[in-house]
Amino acid sequence: PLAQVIAEARGTPALPESLGASSDSPYHLGWDGTVEIEGQDVDVWIAPHPSHLSIVAPVGMGFARAAIKAGASVLPLSLHTDAAFAGQGVNAELLQLSGLAPFTVGGTIHLILNNQIGFTTDGEEGRTARTAADFAKVIEAPILHVNGDDPDAVLSAAETAVAYRQAFGADVVVDLIAYRRKGHNEIDQPRFTQPDMYRAIDALAPLSERYGSELGQNAEIEDFARDLDAAFEASGTWRSNSVPAAPGLAPGIEKQMLSPVQTGMEPEALRSLGTKLIDVPCGLTVHPKVTAFLDARREATNTGHGIDWATAEALALASLADTDVPVRLGGQDSVRGAFTQRHLRIHCQHGGRTHDVLSRFAAPPQIHDTPLTENAVLGFEYGYSVGRPDGLTIWEAQFGDFLNVAQPIFDQFITCGEDRWLFRSNLVMLLPHGLDGGGPDHATARPERLLAACAKGNIQVVNPSTPANYFHALRRQVFAQWRKPLVVLAPKALLRHPGARSALPEFDGRFQTVLKPRKRPARRVVLSTGKLAVLLEQARDKAGTTDVALIRLEQLYPLDRAALRRALKPYPDAELIWAQEEPENMGYFLWLDRRLEEIAGRRWRLVSRPASPSAASGPKPWDDAHLDAVIATALDLEN
Repeated sequence: PLAQVIAEARGTPALPESLGASSDSPYHLGWDGTVEIEGQDVDVWIAPHPSHLSIVAPVGMGFARAAIKAGASVLPLSLHTDAAFAGQGVNAELLQLSGLAPFTVGGTIHLILNNQIGFTTDGEEGRTARTAADFAKVIEAPILHVNGDDPDAVLSAAETAVAYRQAFGADVVVDLIAYRRKGHNEIDQPRFTQPDMYRAIDALAPLSERYGSELGQNAEIEDFARDLDAAFEASGTWRSNSVPAAPGLAPGIEKQMLSPVQTGMEPEALRSLGTKLIDVPCGLTVHPKVTAFLDARREATNTGHGIDWATAEALALASLADTDVPVRLGGQDSVRGAFTQRHLRIHCQHGGRTHDVLSRFAAPPQIHDTPLTENAVLGFEYGYSVGRPDGLTIWEAQFGDFLNVAQPIFDQFITCGEDRWLFRSNLVMLLPHGLDGGGPDHATARPERLLAACAKGNIQVVNPSTPANYFHALRRQVFAQWRKPLVVLAPKALLRHPGARSALPEFDGRFQTVLKPRKRPARRVVLSTGKLAVLLEQARDKAGTTDVALIRLEQLYPLDRAALRRALKPYPDAELIWAQEEPENMGYFLWLDRRLEEIAGRRWRLVSRPASPSAASGPKPWDDAHLDAVIATALDLEN
């Protein structure tokens, strides 16, 4: 019955405690089921959502796109309030995405439930535009303004919106102008702030009575009201016949996530993939620097030595695509690479032809650039990954700092979507990170914020220092039994650094959470991660220092305590140093400090830049001096 659907759609009861989930407020939980409409069963998915409501829209559209790519016929419907649609920029971002090939869902019907008041804020205070729907004019979407007190007009507007969407495959907006009889929530009293409006509302008879009077009939809603009340009461105690599985929330999930996942490939198989990556169609005039790039890749794959970061990444994507795994990679300037490192699409220098490097594999990946936005795009890719957990979905920020702009998606979905709603996602987030002398911006992915959000095995955070380990991290996302979002503190300086190269035999193995040195006596152990680990090794070897052991922490969360204990075991009396390029009040040590102490049984000394309100110094010489000081202090080179 319709009443039961309405009642269940407000949110199923709290999840059983045995699942290990935090669950959510009932009206945030969404709904998933089948509804009979005109004699046909229709699958309906109402997205779970946070109170930061508008950010669910791109997540829902990404989920719809995944369903379409899987062969489903989908009608996306996005519900908005007037204040949120006009006021929150994520809606404008999503509208901009709607007509772009990597993001289209064949048109979305946007229904604005226009109460003419945002909590306590009148329209003239909440927007500059004349109507709440004017945002949609940016994509020239038709806007149907309709009186919510006229049921016939509402039905006509709905039919028109669906017909437009079906005919043109584009977005359409229905601005349903109505009012709310009660307040914004259970305890709100709107008459405090809108007394005149509510005098008029209070004077109105219920719509059912007025509409029945117009038809010359009495409103007969008693049966429906009774069914609705009964359904709402029943929904408070309703339980599914079978408890949904939530293996990703098992008590031992962190241990499971540290279990080895075989992701290796034999060198000859990789050489075969590499041949396709450098095979350019005849007649394509390639830029000389791109030709040199392809020649270097050919040399590396043929000899099996000097595999750089971009080649390792391309091999990982190709290896998956060659076995029919759906791969999707997008971000700002990601096709070429913001640092000119990828060249996944080669442009002919004459005539406008292009060649997609990964197009010749069994399931050609979706590789695309995105608009210069983060919030809506990250939400879309997260929703897509929830809809295609069998594949590999990758979103890349142009710089790690740009996650700031998408923080609501990260906080409300990526870190807790499984804990709140049992969402399963293996989304990969590439966040270029490194204080490389470019000033406070474009410097940091804020690892301290990432690690602060880690709990109960919700996500993974890695900062690999070798291309091979990055290769394994990407493939692990597909071959692991669990599905967890992966944050990669992606390198900038290491993309072309000679110390960040791998040989093909390193690709025949698995991801290493800790990289330890060959056993030798040492008076000092320096533990670090990512780029700094490579620079420390380079500086130590250049200085000829032989009594400092360098250990690389490749995965920060889940933290592999057992692997760290094994790496530290040969050095029971050595001084313990954690070195980081970030300032003292940022970076990893705020989170690692007590954990490392528990692992080693003694305190660690931090070597870092001085504490700072900014992520890095502005002038490059200052920044370089700080980095040199960190390296010299960590290795004790000043003595």
